[in-house]
Amino acid sequence: MVTSASNITSTHPSVFVLMGIPGLQHLHNWISIPFCSAYTLALLGNCTLLFIIQTDAALHEPMYLFLAMLAVIDLVLSSTTLPKMLAIFWFRDQEINFYACLVQMFFIFILRAVLQLASQEARYKAFGTCVSHIGAILAFYTPVVISSVMHRVARQAAPHVHILFANFYLLFPPMINPIIYGVKTKQIRKRVLGLFSRKDV
Repeated sequence: MVTSASNITSTHPSVFVLMGIPGLQHLHNWISIPFCSAYTLALLGNCTLLFIIQTDAALHEPMYLFLAMLAVIDLVLSSTTLPKMLAIFWFRDQEINFYACLVQMFFIFILRAVLQLASQEARYKAFGTCVSHIGAILAFYTPVVISSVMHRVARQAAPHVHILFANFYLLFPPMINPIIYGVKTKQIRKRVLGLFSRKDV
């Protein structure tokens, strides 16, 4: 059946009510501590990485620009969901506007597509640092795989177990990626150590 756009009336709820983690609402304040810590580490790590790459002209090469793009993606990924999650945990702010929910979904699902925008040269040079990228890929996909397996195998598990695993993959990669790149990429590690040693002087 074909209908014209003018005849279609779309209705949607104005807001959604988010439950937080069902069954663990009484522990939301405690659960917020690791979530907030991970978000803080993700912000600090990725902003430090971006600062170092932006301020050091020697790092304006395809590999480091690709790492900067990954850091931006990590910041967007964590900042799209974590502030609202913390608002639920701390302030019981359970309502989310329909359009805000659409924006969250858009940013979460577009990030894999964004990785395709890097040039072939940038991707080739970036993947030359194999160990750090394998670590980053494992950091991203391991929680996703665990969450998928949990949904298929452990269907009888409590809802909060599924929710915690699903949220884990939004938090863990943005937090761990800057550490992986900082430890495994010699030039970035050197700049980070130099940055902190200057502050100590």
